[in-house]
Amino acid sequence: MSSAPLTASALLLVGLAAGCTGPGRAAPAPGDDPTVRLMDTARAYARTQGSNRAPVCSPSATLLSPSGTSGRGIDLERLHAAGHRVVVWTVNDLPTMQALLRRGVDGIISDRPDLLARAVRDFDANADGIPGDLLDAEGLIDPRRFDAQGHRGARSLRPENTLPAFEAALDHHMTTLELDTVLTADGVPVLSHDPDLFPTKCRHIDGSLLTAPVPIASLTVARLQADFVCDRLLEDRPEQTNDRARSPEAVAFAARAGLPDAYSVPTLRQVFAFAASQSDAEHLARDPLRARNAERVRFNVELKRTSARTDIAPAHGDAVAQVILSSGLTDRVDVQSFDGGALRSVQARHPGLRTVYLLEHVPTDAG
Repeated sequence: MSSAPLTASALLLVGLAAGCTGPGRAAPAPGDDPTVRLMDTARAYARTQGSNRAPVCSPSATLLSPSGTSGRGIDLERLHAAGHRVVVWTVNDLPTMQALLRRGVDGIISDRPDLLARAVRDFDANADGIPGDLLDAEGLIDPRRFDAQGHRGARSLRPENTLPAFEAALDHHMTTLELDTVLTADGVPVLSHDPDLFPTKCRHIDGSLLTAPVPIASLTVARLQADFVCDRLLEDRPEQTNDRARSPEAVAFAARAGLPDAYSVPTLRQVFAFAASQSDAEHLARDPLRARNAERVRFNVELKRTSARTDIAPAHGDAVAQVILSSGLTDRVDVQSFDGGALRSVQARHPGLRTVYLLEHVPTDAG
């Protein structure tokens, strides 16, 4: 998904919306709303495939209409009235996070898990002057009350979709690790937001720079991990670091897994294994809260298109589903996409998995 920060006008929109809410406000009926119709249809289809896990609506936060209004935007209150969960993306500043928490969104996806953790920890949902209403008895974010997702792990803190990025998200007790997948030439799901290795993000393992994008689909997973490292820092992310000393857990896991570098492109299976390794007895003794969160952490796995005009092949969903099922994580992994057809395919072929409908635009009757 895109991760551009909310504009000032979008922040104002959310702030105005927050001011329209209050205890006891009656939720509007779903009515004739295109987003509600989309999600109602998705839920009904999931049920016809034998699933009792309703799909989730995940729009850009900039699409939300002000509370109590209807029109061109996505109506959070109508979606809630129809029984749909709403997790918004990608929110990277505290004021907007706080406004969205007041609106009552079910989750936020963020490049800044450090800020999101603070916003949730300080949130006073019932206005009694005591924060922490979205935390459980141990002080962790309660996933039943709110879904705090680290976008591509922790994109603004570490290079995206890497083991160090997920280590940072776990350090901040995110309830969900959000990540992107593409397939290698031998059909293995690996983590990348892009179909290609781009020179701005990746390099050759010997330190030489890429002279052009390298299609991941042209590489076997063995060659991908042996020849490339994706540790380059983005100029627009001043908090980002690739200092290996800041990611000791990722460095140790990479060595155990036979990866040349902590910033080697990981497979989906390796990310699941990395999270599991963070909850063993040693980690439990060292940092009980972090280990217990790692033990239950969820994953939100996106199926990425190979191009804007190319539909996602069922083989992609099947490959991801096979890793999820064989890892015993059916109840802890969602599959998300902007491609509704790909999500329906996953629902039909793997009904035990929950799907998430990513929305970059307000749905219309035409599409």
